[in-house]
Amino acid sequence: MKGEIIMEYDQIVNFNGEIGKVVTDEGKFYFLPVRYGSYSCSNLEEITDEVVAPASFEEKIQYIRQNFSWGDVIQVHIIGEYQIIEHMDTDGVIRFHPYINFRDYHNTYSSLDIALIGIITGNSLEVNEARYATTCILRILKKQEW
Repeated sequence: MKGEIIMEYDQIVNFNGEIGKVVTDEGKFYFLPVRYGSYSCSNLEEITDEVVAPASFEEKIQYIRQNFSWGDVIQVHIIGEYQIIEHMDTDGVIRFHPYINFRDYHNTYSSLDIALIGIITGNSLEVNEARYATTCILRILKKQEW
């Protein structure tokens, strides 16, 4: 139902039956459709709370799956607040790319368990601390790093 959210930057929403994200410029909100590519806000439609609806859980999964550009999506793993895209990169290698509450974590890992360790530490610590903690945990577990 429209008008039941308070918009914020990077939020996944439904606008006129289309899924996309909220972007901002000079205090105004704009709708960035999924897979739009590079943009200028002057080319996007301005939106307000009254004209967008919150995206459902399924729509959010659909958004990250459709917007993913680092390879072919094999599967989306969902573990609590974490979403991890299992994909095949351009070299034919399977990789794991995590999100926290549908926000890109901007890292890719070589296995699902390493991705979970990385995202859990990353969700609790600063960037450099998280990298160090992840490396230490992987060494303790005798796992391949990254």
